[in-house]
Amino acid sequence: MNLLAVHLPASARDAIRRLAEAAYPNEGCGVLIGLYEGEGDGVAVGEATSARNLWTERLADRYDMDPADIQAADRSARARGLDVVGFWHSHPDHPARPSQFDSDRSWLDYVYLIINTVVAGSGDLNAFASDRESGGLTPITLRLEDAQP
Repeated sequence: MNLLAVHLPASARDAIRRLAEAAYPNEGCGVLIGLYEGEGDGVAVGEATSARNLWTERLADRYDMDPADIQAADRSARARGLDVVGFWHSHPDHPARPSQFDSDRSWLDYVYLIINTVVAGSGDLNAFASDRESGGLTPITLRLEDAQP
C-alpha cells in the first residue's frame, strides 16, 4: 500500500480540533477509524477518538499512545466493519509537521494527522504517511469535507 490521500469529514476534523485544544498545552493524540479506499492509496476517516498520552515526562512535545486505547478503538472499528486507518496528534506551539521523533515512530500503511495548537485554539491540520523508501513521514493530500448545512 502506498497512501497518497485522506478524506476527512467535518465531524472528524472538528473532533480532532476540540480534543487537541482540550489537551493544550500538552500534546493530544488519538486514533482515526475509517476505511481504506480504492487500490489502498487512500483512506476515508469516519471518526477520530481520543487516547491517553503515556509520555508523562515530556507531555508538551512527545506522545506515546496508550495501547489499551488503540485496542479499544480497533475492537470498536472491527465490530462495525471498519479499520484503524491512522492516528492524530497535536503540536502545541509548533508547526503541524512531523518531527524526527514522529517519523522514527511511524508505521507503514497508516495516515498521520498533525494539528498545531496555541493558547487561542488550533491552527493548521496536515496529513502524512510513512514513506517506504525513506522511512520518514511525507506529506499526502488532505481532502476536507465541508460541514453540512
